[in-house]
Amino acid sequence: MAIEQTPPFRLDSEQRARVGDCLKKEGSPLQADQLEQFIKAIEASIAHFRAPPPEGTFRDAHNALRSLGTLAGGADPPIGQLKARLARLPPAAQAYIGRRARIVMWRLGFDLGIPAGELPERAFDRFLAWTKTPRAMQLPKPPPPLPKILAEKLGFAGTEALSLPPLITALRALSSDGGRLVEGRSRGGGRRSGPRQEHQIMGEIRGAGTTHHHGGRPTNERHQTLVMHLALDWLTAMGEPPEPGRSDGTGFGDLVYSVFQWISLPEDSAAYALRKYWEVVQALKGREPLEDFLRRHGEAS
Repeated sequence: MAIEQTPPFRLDSEQRARVGDCLKKEGSPLQADQLEQFIKAIEASIAHFRAPPPEGTFRDAHNALRSLGTLAGGADPPIGQLKARLARLPPAAQAYIGRRARIVMWRLGFDLGIPAGELPERAFDRFLAWTKTPRAMQLPKPPPPLPKILAEKLGFAGTEALSLPPLITALRALSSDGGRLVEGRSRGGGRRSGPRQEHQIMGEIRGAGTTHHHGGRPTNERHQTLVMHLALDWLTAMGEPPEPGRSDGTGFGDLVYSVFQWISLPEDSAAYALRKYWEVVQALKGREPLEDFLRRHGEAS
């Protein structure tokens, strides 16, 4: 894999001290071992940025994930087809799943051994390996059967599948991060079809307009992705998301400015990447939480 050929990035003593200064701005310095984990996560995010970008377009990855989620969301999902599509996902789609696998799988009750700050491609490989284990297909123990009279009253025939394999639940959760109703398609003459439910994938909802490709100044999505990775590193280390802001006046803003300087990015790129990142965060504040998504699909624990 190309990512293995990228030389690792290691913070020097001055840069490590700078990370500590950024945390002090928030009044929440970390313990020595926690700070070391945070620094390792930052180094991994920088290494990911410096690696050759994955092949394929945003639309290719979005469509592949949408197709995977739709197939997994069916009444009788075909396990073999799902595994085959998962293995053939475009690199950007694999990275999307890899970035979310650690937290989502933990919430579903599975520890894949993904360390904080691990590169998304490697996290995806761990998830892919898990899908080939017996645990991925092991059905939870069913509850005791209902009394016949109550089952008939509720309309249960006694043959319904009470649960799904963990693999299906995981793919439904990992292929998107919530969703919402979007306006129906135009049918001409001022008429529209009814609203439909669409999943949010890679920060966008089909039919709801783009949050990535607006007019105006050209964007550098890799810069924004780096900010997103650093924000996830911050959340993992601090236990809460960073404070919004596009300047270096906040601890997180100072960290982003410092990282951009360390890897020799253009002087004004940090402010622009921060602004675009927080615009996306604001646009996605109405997204459906994972717990609600699972509950709507009858999969909440």
